[in-house]
Amino acid sequence: MTDKDPKTSLEKALDVLEAVGAGRNVGLHALTQATGYPPSTVHRLLKILGRRRYVRQDPATSKYQLSLKVLELASLLREGMGVIEVARPVMKSLMEATGETVNLVVFEGNEAVYVEQVANPQSLLRMFTRVGARTPLYCSGVGKAFLAAQSDDRALGYFQAQDKVRHTPRTILNSEGFIQELERTRERGYALDNEEMETGVGCVAAVIASNGNVLAGLSISGPASRILADGGERMGQAVRAAAVEISQKASFLSGASAGF
Repeated sequence: MTDKDPKTSLEKALDVLEAVGAGRNVGLHALTQATGYPPSTVHRLLKILGRRRYVRQDPATSKYQLSLKVLELASLLREGMGVIEVARPVMKSLMEATGETVNLVVFEGNEAVYVEQVANPQSLLRMFTRVGARTPLYCSGVGKAFLAAQSDDRALGYFQAQDKVRHTPRTILNSEGFIQELERTRERGYALDNEEMETGVGCVAAVIASNGNVLAGLSISGPASRILADGGERMGQAVRAAAVEISQKASFLSGASAGF
């Protein structure tokens, strides 16, 4: 489809659905602004999405929200990811041993997608890491762990093709620094995110692999002052050992996470 090709009705419906999800509790006017479609088009698509139980309208406010049908589809997707079931008990043990939030991601396109999380219920830090969230590879611990498992040529090709954003003053944006970081990651056996995605948040990460294929990424995230207190050594070794354990238990799985 070229830029001049009109969007299909299905594409427009998906745009509306995503706008409802982004707004969480949003009215018709806001949806027309978010999508750029006329109110009549948005209203028609909302009626269809409502009949199929993907959105619901609050009778008191007339605003729209995602319906539980979306959660049903997400649950079916997660049930098909065998790596989640294998990883969950190891993630729980890792959280209890470290006292920090443990995340599981899969790689889709040029992003890491969080598919499972075992959080410390006593932690008050709110982070970008949540199930369903997406993060770029070049500035996240899990992303750098994945890229370090690739050849330099492939990883550098990805890096140079990205429209990179300086999320914090620590975000690595030059090719030389990026390749050096991947070399350090390979030497350690785990990757670091030293406040590169979010100020005050640190992360250590390693990949889960089966038969030479990367299945997923595992990370520990939390306040940088705790995660990286010793340069990340203690947390890094812990996440590396947990990733190896999950990899061994997941040896029967095939490539659930392909990456770019």
